[in-house]
Amino acid sequence: MRIELDQIHEILRDRICLLRYRPGTVIREGELADEFGISRTPIREILQKLGFAGLVEARNGVGTIVTKRTFEEIKQIYQIRLQLAALIGDLTPNNCREEDTSIVEKLLHQAHLLVDHFDPGEYWRVNHEAHFAIGRLIGNAPLREMWDRYYFQVASFWYQVIENEPVDVSKSLVRELEDILEAMRRNDAAAVGYIERNYISYGFERVSATYDDDQEMKNSRSCA
Repeated sequence: MRIELDQIHEILRDRICLLRYRPGTVIREGELADEFGISRTPIREILQKLGFAGLVEARNGVGTIVTKRTFEEIKQIYQIRLQLAALIGDLTPNNCREEDTSIVEKLLHQAHLLVDHFDPGEYWRVNHEAHFAIGRLIGNAPLREMWDRYYFQVASFWYQVIENEPVDVSKSLVRELEDILEAMRRNDAAAVGYIERNYISYGFERVSATYDDDQEMKNSRSCA
């Protein structure tokens, strides 16, 4: 059975977020068309959708490349995410459903397993599902759209942190899910928002530290 276009979009998006396509990577329409057994036209449409989301960009004479961002751009996106999280409980939040609480309970169990047996793909799945569980509390459609958009735009930078600190980020995910679960059981969307704000702030601190380490490494190489 041929894969659906929405599934292809998610696969390519996740490859970008998981750094299988690193910033600056050229994505070739023909290779993707062959891989998924479809023509170039729907592949082009999928890449355009990823472009609208800010994950890829078209370069004249080069083709489609995975978006590169400066540290200042990353910082600005995190600043927006902090403000968006604080709005979750203010703009017509949805009630927390029992099924969403059950999902977070399962994700918490899986996060505990990651502390001892880390797997990048599993971490992404747990973190990804937790993001969407929180998103379902957002009743304001434009806010939910921005919540998703900026999450994916900086996901690959967070995964550079994961490469260096898998145990620490797994423990942080456990604490985050524990806090979210407690707030969801109280049907307190505002608390979920402020919990997320704290963990987004933590995420930016770790991304900043990784960026500083990379710059220090580059500078030491240039002086050698």
